[in-house]
Amino acid sequence: MKKVAIFVEGMTEQKFVVMFLTEWFNSLGIHVELAKQLHGKVALKAAPLHAENISAYVLVVDCASDEQVMTQIRDQYASLQKANYTAIIGLRDVFPKTHAEIGLLRRGLQSSMPNGTLKTEIHLAEMEVEAWFLAEGTHFARVNSSLTPTRIRQGGFDITQPCENWANPAKTLHQIYKLEGLAYKKSAKQVKRTLDALSRTELAIHVIPSVRSLGEFVDALGAAVT
Repeated sequence: MKKVAIFVEGMTEQKFVVMFLTEWFNSLGIHVELAKQLHGKVALKAAPLHAENISAYVLVVDCASDEQVMTQIRDQYASLQKANYTAIIGLRDVFPKTHAEIGLLRRGLQSSMPNGTLKTEIHLAEMEVEAWFLAEGTHFARVNSSLTPTRIRQGGFDITQPCENWANPAKTLHQIYKLEGLAYKKSAKQVKRTLDALSRTELAIHVIPSVRSLGEFVDALGAAVT
């Protein structure tokens, strides 16, 4: 049985990752557990003892901060290695850093990786995970039927541009929803509404292949659990 720990920046990323694990790889017998960083600590949960029907145990940790993703990976590395985990994956946003700081951020994260035999990698959502939601432009009309491509364009938003271009994707998502009196404030209810509206087919055929940061992250998930 593979054992994978995924450390993500916050609640939105945690829900997004769980969506992928349960819907993209649901035929593999994956067991998903959730955890959250509190006061700098994470209570790691033990994998099921009887795992005949489980091919991969995945712990998805909400680190509640972008900076805590690498901190928790480093702090938990020895324990995860001792518990026979097979992979560690990190996911954090670039924002509030700027496009110009991506290279420096990436180099800093790579230099902070713990040393050891347990495979570890970290991925950046450029600029935020909400950029990936913006890239799935068909979802807006499922959130509100009036949010057509024409309405969004008339509102001043060109969602046909590369999604990585947006400096603050969560704010942009909120502003687009606001055209029809809705909001996106990263509450659990609003995040679920957006995730439920995303077209899995559109993601698979158009978004994942064209958005490098998302494609690399999904590939990492697949390699870790299969």
